[in-house]
Order: sequence, then structure tokens, then C-alpha cells
Amino acid sequence: MILIITRETPNNANKLRELFHSLDTQDIPYIVSRRCDPLILQRTDIRGLILPGARFRVRPFVRQHQLDLELYYLFHFPSLPVLGICHGCQFLTLYYGGSLQINDTLYRGVHDINLSANRLFDGGSGSGRQAQFYFHDLPVSSSPSIREIAWITKFRDGRRHACAFEFVKNRVYGVMFHPELMNDTQGILYNFYNGIIATSSVASPHH
Repeated sequence: MILIITRETPNNANKLRELFHSLDTQDIPYIVSRRCDPLILQRTDIRGLILPGARFRVRPFVRQHQLDLELYYLFHFPSLPVLGICHGCQFLTLYYGGSLQINDTLYRGVHDINLSANRLFDGGSGSGRQAQFYFHDLPVSSSPSIREIAWITKFRDGRRHACAFEFVKNRVYGVMFHPELMNDTQGILYNFYNGIIATSSVASPHH
């Protein structure tokens, strides 16, 4: 069972409706928590966490009470696999010591990406791939512990930039694109569930 952590209801920015549909289509079980719920901490079937997109921006060095929910579950499920999508990836970047490149304009649309050989991509490395983006601020892996695993081939500045990261080896990942929006990338959700989570020996702490 995947726990999706969000305070929001589906809207155009967070793409939650599309995420739920993609998980349903792939028969991936999940529940959604929109509050710090002690009852969820007692569940024995939570095997992984997803931090999805959101309509508000993550601000470095600013206390944002909206993020208390993510911090609550990361604290109580410290060893479970985690996948951050867009907003979730930005949050994880700061959580693990990286930074954000702040931009005023929205970066959106389908763009070319390169993938490294990584378990999250199930060996689907190489160029010639595309993904759907919808964000302002780009994560920067300024911490040596953060590994870049995918890149936008040509960002708005014309340069190559990382767009997916491995924060903890074989366990915590983030992608700045929305895998739920395209057939070519929806398999990442399946890889996270059937590969990363299924091979993890860690269940809920009360299991």
C-alpha cells in the first residue's frame, strides 16, 4: 500500500486526478492522507510514500505550515521508500540538503530528457525520451549526497539540467516531471511500486 501525502484536492497544478487514475490503471493500491493522522501510523500495510505535485511553491528558508504534513510522515516512516513528484521533488531536494533555482516563469509542456541506468527507470536509460513538465523552480543537487539520475536536454536557458534525483540509494527518489501524464513515463510509478517497494524489507514501523 502506498501512502499519498497531500493537503490538496485535485487541480490542474497538482495533477492528482491523473496520478490517481494512473495508479488505478496499473492496479497499484494507495490511500491518501490530507492531515497528520495518528491512525495511519498504526497501519501495518504502508510500504511506500508518494509526495505529489502541489499548487503552492516550496520556499527555501521560509517556514511553510503546509509542509508539516510531509515532515510528519517522513519522521514517522523514516525507512520507507519515497517518491517525490514535482513539488515533492523540490521538497525532498531541500530536505536532503540541496537547493532550488528560483524562476519567475512557468516551465511546462513536453520536453526531451535523458535517463541514467537506474532501478526507478527499470533499465530504460538513454536519450530520445520525453516527459511532461509543469513547474517554476528547478532543484539543484548542491549536496554531494544527492545523485542526478535524469536530465532535461535543453532547459529554458539552453543548457542541460538535472530533472530527477536519487536522494537515498535504492530508496528515496524525486522527479520534476509528471510520470502520471504520459504513457512513456507512467511505468516509473509501476517501477517504484513493483521494484523499489516490493524489494524493500522495511514495512510500517508497527508491522
